[in-house]
Amino acid sequence: MYVEINAAGCPDTCRHCAVAGHFPHGELFSLSELRSIKDEWGALIIRYEPTAHPNFPEIYNADIATEHGGWLVTNGFGLAHRDDYRLAFERMRTMSITTIAFTLHGLQKHHDWFVCRQGAFDDILLATRRAKEFGFSVNWQIYIDKIGIDDIPELIDLTLKEIEELPSLEIPYNRVGGRLWHYEKIRLTLSDVERHHLHKLIDDPSKNSLTNPEHLTSSAWLKKWLNSPDSDEFKHPYEPPSWFPEISHPILCIRIDRDRKTYLDPMCNAPIYLGNVSEGKNAIVERLKKLQMPLYSDLMPNEVTLPFDEQEQLHPIGFSLRYKEISKKRLRKNAT
Repeated sequence: MYVEINAAGCPDTCRHCAVAGHFPHGELFSLSELRSIKDEWGALIIRYEPTAHPNFPEIYNADIATEHGGWLVTNGFGLAHRDDYRLAFERMRTMSITTIAFTLHGLQKHHDWFVCRQGAFDDILLATRRAKEFGFSVNWQIYIDKIGIDDIPELIDLTLKEIEELPSLEIPYNRVGGRLWHYEKIRLTLSDVERHHLHKLIDDPSKNSLTNPEHLTSSAWLKKWLNSPDSDEFKHPYEPPSWFPEISHPILCIRIDRDRKTYLDPMCNAPIYLGNVSEGKNAIVERLKKLQMPLYSDLMPNEVTLPFDEQEQLHPIGFSLRYKEISKKRLRKNAT
């Protein structure tokens, strides 16, 4: 299983965040606490904003964290605000981190609005320039929404100027629970893409996930789901293949939050509370094995009817549509 831990919080409150990151940020877990949890649970995956921890990058040490694969995914906060950023970059290099990845949502005004923090865009610019100065590769990915869509051509030009490479253009997937339901109000549609020529701005499918947007509409995904109801495209890898969950399943996701509470995150439901980490791994695992299938997780495609105004909405993968439809069912039930 994967064990994710909210070690440092996050200075941003992004409107699409699948794990609902938010402030306060800082030393939510000390290095000694992280090592103790790792000794019991196995190597940890550091989630939210690692650079906000005062002991970054030490929280990525091998006696705490699982292999990072050479990448640091960050909003740049610590790299922009730390006085000793030079030391942080030097330590990152000794840990074999070679690439630093940032996510942008538009130019300054829209990006700062989207992540709910003034100055967030400038932090990415400064962190990018510092990373380049120290010889790190930098990757910019742009998540596009209906409000920030006009910024994209200029943002592509800025990317070429800052990192001398094209960015990747993407759209977020949905999940059940958290704040992604609110994001649906600004999810891109096929008409948005065609009107703004987003599918032509970068003529490279490996960089632009919108090169064939007609295949990403809700209608297209529903048709594919109807033809293959059991396809893995309609389940996130974190979703247990059976209920009660099999502990041997390699990609079960356990989350340890800032308050020391543990959860199973199956994606087809909001994270499911299992108990406090102080109760011990064995007690938590016993509760995990008794979990029943969450409400509407057995939703079938023939139960879905798409409203006209949602048929052109774009989803990057099939499970995004399925999870949105599960959320709709749950909301209707709660309203009655």
